[in-house]
Amino acid sequence: MKVTCNEKEKNALLNFKHGLSDPSKRLSSWSNEDDCCRWMGVRCNNITGRVIELNLSTPLDSPYMELSGEISPSLLELKSLIHLDLSLNYFVNTKIPSFFGSMERLTYLDLSLSGFMGLIPHQL
Repeated sequence: MKVTCNEKEKNALLNFKHGLSDPSKRLSSWSNEDDCCRWMGVRCNNITGRVIELNLSTPLDSPYMELSGEISPSLLELKSLIHLDLSLNYFVNTKIPSFFGSMERLTYLDLSLSGFMGLIPHQL
């Protein structure tokens, strides 16, 4: 039996994408029609279909332009997320979202070289 992504998590990712500027269209695979476990940068648990990793780092040697915009709290719907990488993007003048501290399973968070500003929220 093929496991596909959870519908609630798929909608959460689409809401997250909606707040982002993606000039290189690297999130173009993120569509309502497809299984979110097959989307670029998304990794799911093979048994549950839950999203466990979001790797949206901009590779140094890639032709992609950085992501920017707002980080949606819809990410809180990703209850099994353990790995979040938003490094090497362009979130200049954006504060680190305090809700990251509410993501109970998150064990890896990389925001390096993404231009976030302000204090690190005490929740982290």
